[in-house]
Amino acid sequence: MIHLVTDSTAYLPQDLRIKYDAHVISLKICIEGRTCNEEGDITKQEFYRLLADVSTAPTTSQPAVGEFLALYGPLVEDEDDEVISIHISEGLSGTIPNAQMAAQQVAPGRIHVVDSRTASGGLMILAIAAGEAIAAGKDVDEVLVMLDRMVEESCAYFTVEDLAYLHKGGRINTASRFLGTLLSIKPILYMHEGKLEALDKTRTTSRARTRVLDEVAQKLGTRPSFVVVAHIQAAEAAEEMVQRVRERLNCETVYRQEVGPVIGTHVGPGFLGVCACPVIESG
Repeated sequence: MIHLVTDSTAYLPQDLRIKYDAHVISLKICIEGRTCNEEGDITKQEFYRLLADVSTAPTTSQPAVGEFLALYGPLVEDEDDEVISIHISEGLSGTIPNAQMAAQQVAPGRIHVVDSRTASGGLMILAIAAGEAIAAGKDVDEVLVMLDRMVEESCAYFTVEDLAYLHKGGRINTASRFLGTLLSIKPILYMHEGKLEALDKTRTTSRARTRVLDEVAQKLGTRPSFVVVAHIQAAEAAEEMVQRVRERLNCETVYRQEVGPVIGTHVGPGFLGVCACPVIESG
């Protein structure tokens, strides 16, 4: 049997967790001296209410090796069991190294840790694709080959209302060229080699969101694709983007995702992104 594991930054809806029997390990958020599991200890609504008033920027951390040990152990009790464990980019978090250490201790060769090189909507797409492939009876090698190709073909473009969140969190390598004009620009950001980079800037939010869709459309062309529109406290804009995505792209499926505290602490309210990957068959 193949077991599917991902982490809380996939923001996988409950119905899909049940459908794919997905196990979710939580990253952590520390806000106002309180450390919480993103998964279950704090709601999105509570977190963003607190975020608006904090004097010190929240911090985030990965699951400990011991947490992975506790999760993986029961999943591989039978010698025929294997695990595919897909996680937030190593360029953004220490989750991958901790998962790998635990995998080596529990069942070397039977727990397969996959660096998504993305997060949020991009990670959600990979988790869903793996779940579908496992449900279709594909073997581990077939699923891993598919995931490797998806990681290479995936794209994710975003815009934020306030670049200060990313600057404070140190999660963007090229923010310095935008500093000094934070209030007068809307940056276009993207995932590049597992890290978040600045692509360009515009003067208005509407232009930034259009550019995000333009970049995704250029990357995908006419290929059938899976798409996730991710947002933070921008439900109306996200719904509008979903409609634009359906009109512009050759979509197999479009999901709308509300992003939680771990990613939210670095990008802030008003974040809107489009994450996509062409449909790649396993096997």
